[in-house]
Amino acid sequence: MNAPALLFAIGWPFALAAGLLSRRLRPVARSLAPWGALPMLVVALGGGGEAELHWLMLGGRLGLDWIATPLLPVTAGLWLAAGLFAQRYLDPGPRRDAFFTWFLAAMCGNLLLLAALDAVVFYLGFALMSFAAYGLVVHEGDRRARHAGHYYIALVVLGEICIISALMLLAHRAPIDFVTLRESFLHPEARHNDLVIGLLLAGFGIKAGIVGLHFWLPLAHPVAPAPASAVLSGAMIKAGLVGWMRLLPLGEMALPAWGAVFATLGLVTAFYGVLAGLPQREAKTVLAYSSVSQMGVMTMAVGLGLAFPGEWPLLAAALLVYVVHHGLVKGGLFLGAGLALHELRPAAARLVAVALALGALALAGGPLTGGLVAKLSLKHAAGLLAAPWGATLPWLLSLSSVFTALLMLRFLQLAWPRTSEAAEPLPRGTWLPWLALLVAWWAGPWLLAEPATRVAALGFHASWSASWPVLLALALSLAAARLHRAGRLPALPSVPPGDAGIPLERSVTAAGRRLRHWASEDLPRVRTAAGQLLGAVVRSGPGWALRLEHGEARVALWSVTACLLLLLASVIAWLMA
Repeated sequence: MNAPALLFAIGWPFALAAGLLSRRLRPVARSLAPWGALPMLVVALGGGGEAELHWLMLGGRLGLDWIATPLLPVTAGLWLAAGLFAQRYLDPGPRRDAFFTWFLAAMCGNLLLLAALDAVVFYLGFALMSFAAYGLVVHEGDRRARHAGHYYIALVVLGEICIISALMLLAHRAPIDFVTLRESFLHPEARHNDLVIGLLLAGFGIKAGIVGLHFWLPLAHPVAPAPASAVLSGAMIKAGLVGWMRLLPLGEMALPAWGAVFATLGLVTAFYGVLAGLPQREAKTVLAYSSVSQMGVMTMAVGLGLAFPGEWPLLAAALLVYVVHHGLVKGGLFLGAGLALHELRPAAARLVAVALALGALALAGGPLTGGLVAKLSLKHAAGLLAAPWGATLPWLLSLSSVFTALLMLRFLQLAWPRTSEAAEPLPRGTWLPWLALLVAWWAGPWLLAEPATRVAALGFHASWSASWPVLLALALSLAAARLHRAGRLPALPSVPPGDAGIPLERSVTAAGRRLRHWASEDLPRVRTAAGQLLGAVVRSGPGWALRLEHGEARVALWSVTACLLLLLASVIAWLMA
């Protein structure tokens, strides 16, 4: 791979997005838009290489490192499948053009951050992807989409503040390339390490959807079109994970306290996502909570890498297999859920049902699936850790498989296709890319995993360890359904999409209303009373008015001076730090 080819592959989606904004270029851009990710897929499969961006103000480098080598082809393939699907799934017209404009801009940012080899280029790609995705969330334009968009953009801005603050602290003490930034944590005079890690946890945790910062996911995914949800959950959500893997000192130093924080948050997120997803009433919302749960498992792996740097190479290899598998399966499930929203002919309905069932089985780590390979890789790496993690994590991962299988059964219940002889046939442009994803999610993890893991996944012991969580979840679901029909088990409580974020939003909204009421009702009364008091003081003697004017001038002068001194002190402190 050469540098011009890599630059072209990253810039091509952005050029197509710009072409859709031009009346003259729109017809050509419209026909090429679904294929925007094809150049990157070809380039990424062609091998490694680097490109220097000397024209950037701070410079920059692009290339395929150990993270981008497996993730870029998979990500580009997912964007390509979603784009081809969207071309036939969405009705033609200005709204589809608007969708592809945001879609291509977000794609450019996603590809750029994966190919970045330094912090500046990574942040440019991350910010472009994050803000362009807002257009995908609010595409439908209804009240629910705007509500999800408000949530999304508020958390995006908060995350950007945390990330840029952390990057400024890191760049202040080291050059901007990832290797040097990670090594700066080891410097004897390195300060603010805890602050930087905390900011990175919060900033990238919003994108990764860890518990407490996940509220935008179950709100945004149901309202976005199916191809947008596919890339939001399959590709873009992984940007937070990639940020942690590139900026945290994983494998460089032991940080057991922060490792415990990440691992504990990951475990809580893994189980919380299932518990909050089971009561949901929409298939895509259940899938969104499934993404929250799966990202929790990946966050836990990052935490273990911080706690046990010697085991990070094994954990990183297992984590990449897990990321590839989740991205392909979740993208395919969201596309399938989009098809299941419409009535289908019997043959098409059977095809969609079988594919959804296979995807659900793979996500639960069922036998002979790519999910089993991903979980075996992670279990093998976790089993080598010191106590208590090494002894308990394999069991916790098996328990998470039971929970995931329960959630997938709930998804299948909600997403099972409806049949109609009068339904329109599926356009070839929708089911061909979707079936290609089906093949990819089955084969991808097997190709990426270690040979020993592939052999182990074919054995009887691995097949049984993958089967009993699924069988147990199926038995629990059938028993719960029977007890519910008999009136001996109440229905699951109603949990709104966004769960705890909804009462939090209501509290903030109520506080805002009280503040606006105070500003519109009480504040004018205070101003009136103050004006009357001031008038009485002025009328009591002309000397008072003159003194008040002099006092006001002095206060204004000192306020300006104080602000300037504070700004100067901040600059001096920054330079001397």
